[in-house]
Amino acid sequence: MRRFLLLAFAACLPASVDALELTGNYGYAGEWGLSASLSEIGTGRGQARYYSGPIRLKHLAICGPGEAPEKSGEIRMSRVGRDRYAASLTVDGEQCSVAGALSPNEVAFARCGEKAQVPLRLWEK
Repeated sequence: MRRFLLLAFAACLPASVDALELTGNYGYAGEWGLSASLSEIGTGRGQARYYSGPIRLKHLAICGPGEAPEKSGEIRMSRVGRDRYAASLTVDGEQCSVAGALSPNEVAFARCGEKAQVPLRLWEK
């Protein structure tokens, strides 16, 4: 009976303890809400951990002509320590790179092609 209860309890636990749920704001006025659900894909030297997964951006304001209300893509991230990260994002075919701190109070600047650096706030849900 005890074994059955342990198995039943284990089935209720999350499938992956190393999943990383992110949220944030992207854009000059924070006009894009960002969400991502990442899976750990490995560890590196020291405390580095690597994650990858889908990313979704949802426009939080009125869209301009020809602008999509949602965008999707992929993110690959390395995380060192509790809050430092470096990431590569691909959203609607556009490549961006960014490094910063996972915090709603910290702004990092994504470099996307020939565009100016775009502000990004990113933190754990």
